[in-house]
Amino acid sequence: MVDQPDLIPDLPIDARGLMSADLDDLPKERWPRELVRAIEVVESAYIEAGYAEDVAFELARAGMVALADFGGGRQWYLPRGDALQTALRDANIYRRSRRGNIPALAAEFRLTERHVWRILRQQYHLHRNKVQLQLFEGEQG
Repeated sequence: MVDQPDLIPDLPIDARGLMSADLDDLPKERWPRELVRAIEVVESAYIEAGYAEDVAFELARAGMVALADFGGGRQWYLPRGDALQTALRDANIYRRSRRGNIPALAAEFRLTERHVWRILRQQYHLHRNKVQLQLFEGEQG
């Protein structure tokens, strides 16, 4: 096993500590390379969307903290390309669905109504499972 030195020894382990840390004064060499790249990618996406550079950096940093809270310390799969676009589209359709607007969603996303219903059923199960898991987290069986 390779002994890896602590890359950022004087930063708090709690990811939320990053929100209050003065990151502008921290040399980039002390950050793990991939974290720096991820923040820069997200920051540039916010800049392209029209946000000011300082706001874009703060939003990118907040996003990284949220992702660290969610998946920090473990590996998880993040698709790219068409698979990511489809998953984001489906989540958007589910969030925007209301009784009676299925034909409008189908037209907007250039799908059939049947396909929209299929997406809603799939997304419903994903969201229901997430909520039901929370109901039983503290129980042992």
